[in-house]
Amino acid sequence: MKKIFLASLAAAVAFTMVGCKGTNEKRGDEHLKEGRYRNAINSYLEAKKKGSVSDEFYDNFTLALVRAAEIEAKKDLNSDLISGYFDKAGVNMPEVKNAEVVEEYVTKMATVGKQQATQDGVDFNTIINAFARIDTALVYAKSKGVGEGSVKTLRNEAENAVVAKALPEIKDESDPVVSEFGLLRLEYVAPENADVKAALNKNRKTTRGYFLIFGENIADAAGKRFVDKWGYVMALPTIKMAPGSLNGELQFWASTGNNTELDPEKIKVVSTDGKEAIAKVSGGWCEAEVLVGKKGDEKIEKKKQPIKKGTKGKLMNEFLCSVNVSFTYAKDFVPDYVEYKDEFGIGRKYLGQ
Repeated sequence: MKKIFLASLAAAVAFTMVGCKGTNEKRGDEHLKEGRYRNAINSYLEAKKKGSVSDEFYDNFTLALVRAAEIEAKKDLNSDLISGYFDKAGVNMPEVKNAEVVEEYVTKMATVGKQQATQDGVDFNTIINAFARIDTALVYAKSKGVGEGSVKTLRNEAENAVVAKALPEIKDESDPVVSEFGLLRLEYVAPENADVKAALNKNRKTTRGYFLIFGENIADAAGKRFVDKWGYVMALPTIKMAPGSLNGELQFWASTGNNTELDPEKIKVVSTDGKEAIAKVSGGWCEAEVLVGKKGDEKIEKKKQPIKKGTKGKLMNEFLCSVNVSFTYAKDFVPDYVEYKDEFGIGRKYLGQ
């Protein structure tokens, strides 16, 4: 009798530790098993409202969400429901215990992201969102230690497909400014692609003398290739580069919305490995509005005001400034970009290699 009692007690303790399944959760499990994923999701949501779920709940709930997203993607790759399913599954991730569930979540989310990025006629915002989905899958894969290799493979495949489709058209573009805009977009989604890097470097040598003012900002989450129409846009109409030195005319177009000073001490060149050299400035000019004409018949004209060596210029919003700069550095210093930064904005002029 004592043994029977102890066995019953042990079973009861085990049952308590596992957690009991209520009617809604059981119903959700049945729907999941039969492939009725939307019904399963609704049942699991009801079970969660009740507040009492088993240890298997989040694993099964996540599977239902992931599989519902997969089916929705087969019907319509651009359905808003896809994001909702994957987002809810992501909320569950801290509670998911089964590694196989994690792997299914990250690989299917990355697979859908790849499909969205490589579909015909897709706009760039959709491509960005698709790669964001893949990158989210990669974050979860790394944090859980499951499926990282598979997700990386899917991302590489998506990158290569997008680049293969877009790069030839960009290379055929006759306007180098338009080309650079397209290449910057490609670099955002495929930052380590060798073909994109080579094309961008080649194009940047052509656009050293151009102000690159685009109609819209280039996405740049990492800040590596900062291009912003609301900052300082720079051009190098004349430039001479040699091992250990760079000199030429550096022009500024300010679009920060602020009238400020141009401080030559804030001009620097940065190498491909992050080293810096500060510019030496030997004069220049800034545009300004000045009154001209006889008294009583004055008018405002745009005039170039000189910047003397060792002084600052007046950099007015949507006006030009020009300075003669020279940089010296070690012979193994490979210049990547010229930068100007103050409290109002930042500008970078990439030089190309």
